[in-house]
Amino acid sequence: MKKLALIAGALVVVLVLGFGGFVVVAMGALSSSAAASGSGSGGCVPAAISSTRPTTSATRASAPPPPPAKGAAAATSSTTSTKSAPDSLEISRGDGTVTLNSKQLAIATAIITVGRQLGISDKGVKVALMTALQESVLRMYANSTVPESLNYDHDAVGSDHDSVNPFQQRAGWGSVKERMNLDYSIKAFYGGADGPNHGSPRGLRDIDGWESMTPGVAAQTVQVSAYPDAYDKWEAGAEQLISTLGNGISAGCGSGTISGQMALPLDQPYQMTSGYGPRDIDVEGASTWHVAIDLQNWPGNCGAPVYAILPGTVTLSSPLWLSIKHADGFVVSYLHMYMSDRRVNVGDQVVAGQQIGKTGNVPPSGGCHLDLRINVAENTNAQVAQLTLSQNETRMAGATRPEHQNFVDPEQFMRLWGVEVCPDDWCKRL
Repeated sequence: MKKLALIAGALVVVLVLGFGGFVVVAMGALSSSAAASGSGSGGCVPAAISSTRPTTSATRASAPPPPPAKGAAAATSSTTSTKSAPDSLEISRGDGTVTLNSKQLAIATAIITVGRQLGISDKGVKVALMTALQESVLRMYANSTVPESLNYDHDAVGSDHDSVNPFQQRAGWGSVKERMNLDYSIKAFYGGADGPNHGSPRGLRDIDGWESMTPGVAAQTVQVSAYPDAYDKWEAGAEQLISTLGNGISAGCGSGTISGQMALPLDQPYQMTSGYGPRDIDVEGASTWHVAIDLQNWPGNCGAPVYAILPGTVTLSSPLWLSIKHADGFVVSYLHMYMSDRRVNVGDQVVAGQQIGKTGNVPPSGGCHLDLRINVAENTNAQVAQLTLSQNETRMAGATRPEHQNFVDPEQFMRLWGVEVCPDDWCKRL
């Protein structure tokens, strides 16, 4: 993807409707890296999210977290009554229906999210959803006649000319790498003065009077399809998606981008049952140098939804561990979830706030909870590199065993994105 200029803006905490479940997400002052090559993951993750990294203006780990944005407290407290993210959703398609899976719903959420952040009206978001539904049924398409596209994550392969991605954008819309980037493809469809295509080809906002057109006509005017009436049958389905998935990430975050998401890993409120560092513990097999933080909803600590705090690729799914590697090389791991409760597997890509499983009690464990840990052995992010490694700790005795080294304090790590994982007003430390 094209390098984006450094995005300046205040840290904002917003409420995101994460595929049916509420998750608090922080938007930081961030830049997008040209290094990420992923797409929407088998349709599942906007690649620009995968390449986000804190800028030098982000809060340093040693500093206190920034004050919450106006309305953040209300957003946080409203998460106490939530429901789990849906695995699928049946929507209307003309006289029939079609059932969308979690990856397709993730692409729909990304389309809504970008639209909200760009200030697109409900009608414009509906046009985008109708278009992606008709062109791909919300799938990230590669193309067998464009071999390069097969190098990027995809969940379907087509052969129509040189068209790729959920909007089936052809070569004029950008390079293969750009078009296989979900974030880029969505912004290109919306177009406008700040769109990556700069009005050629025309995105929705580049078309004079699109607001007065019917949604199907507006979609056809962008796509110039051989089947101009095909979009109409998806209008009711697009309205269902907007109603079900909510507003994506709230508009008004300043940057007009979905870069910089970080979600909290559990629905709020929750409690921290064990912190980072040396500890006394009587659970057989549990480590005495804890490279993680343990979090737990209470009551209802078993089977509670677990959300990815950042996007990335699932690189490990063992009986105890589920690990997701970020484009900047660091690995976020989520421990103790039962395999049967996991919603992702090795090779899948996830977006921040996506439900990846449920809290469990896989040994060694003294009760259902989430162990969240950050390994930075392969980190390439300059700001993350400033954090103190577990073996170099000065606040406490450093980790001496090899398996406990090259981790960082998750609380300090999350503060780089402006996220306080256990704030005093609703998180109890045991």
